[in-house]
Amino acid sequence: MNDEERKTVELFTEHLRLTPLDPEADAADLHAAYGDPDVTGPWLDEPASDGPEQTRERLAERLAPTGTRIWTVRRLEEDTALGLVELVGGGQVPWLGWMLRKSHWRQGIMSEAVTAVVEHVLLAEGVPMLEAWANASNTGSIRVAERAGLTERGRFAVPDAQAETGMREKVVLGRTGPGVWTAFHAVHILLPVRDVEATLAFLDSALGVTAGFRVGPPGAPARYASAKLWPWSNGPSLRLRATPRKPITPVTVLLDSAVPVAELYDRVVAAGGTTEGPPVREEWGDTEFCCVLPEGHRLEITGPA
Repeated sequence: MNDEERKTVELFTEHLRLTPLDPEADAADLHAAYGDPDVTGPWLDEPASDGPEQTRERLAERLAPTGTRIWTVRRLEEDTALGLVELVGGGQVPWLGWMLRKSHWRQGIMSEAVTAVVEHVLLAEGVPMLEAWANASNTGSIRVAERAGLTERGRFAVPDAQAETGMREKVVLGRTGPGVWTAFHAVHILLPVRDVEATLAFLDSALGVTAGFRVGPPGAPARYASAKLWPWSNGPSLRLRATPRKPITPVTVLLDSAVPVAELYDRVVAAGGTTEGPPVREEWGDTEFCCVLPEGHRLEITGPA
């Protein structure tokens, strides 16, 4: 199946018909969702459309990039487009998005539609993997993804002026096709340090980074340990290895924080840590400061102002 043939694929489920989007014909129906801030906010992080014509323009823009396909979602015996499912390719991992008019939420419609697209793309077309992003607070979309076989693969934070911390957490969900395996499951930064226990204590006091496992002789200080950057199992961490005599070459580690940077800076100073100065706003928009460990390792911490 070539790219042009893929764009014309219709999908049918027990209750639904998914047809390729026609911005001209479908804008009036889809404006019921595009014009609703309760839909466009969680889906796009954008304001609602002010009329069907703007919805048509926005639909055409979303459909334009190479590798993008969008299906409208209808009940089998009805003509009204209730929502859409989009597949955006062009990158290493294609990603999914979806939206549905609010009057039809919690009826199983989007779970059935997204599952149909996922099964078709992974099984019929042989695409190796798919992913979707959802706000951590958007439990409805997370459940839709999970019912389509996607599972959580990671999390990250994005700026959000309306959030209490200034950041909003995003969940990355993904699913692989048959016979596709992930080569690596995590990456950890290994820092050689003079005193593992002292470094763990400082990171806990200054940054709220808690100790995970410790390895060492019974009753003696740890010689190898993990400093967990989030509370869940197998999440990102700093690995600390005692290096009492060998020379240590300092490295720089960039930490994306969901906590306001000024708060972390104050904690580092109060804990007796060394910095390269107070937080500054960089030209690319991030606010950051640098904490320097005794061995010279630089922790560049970036996050909400």
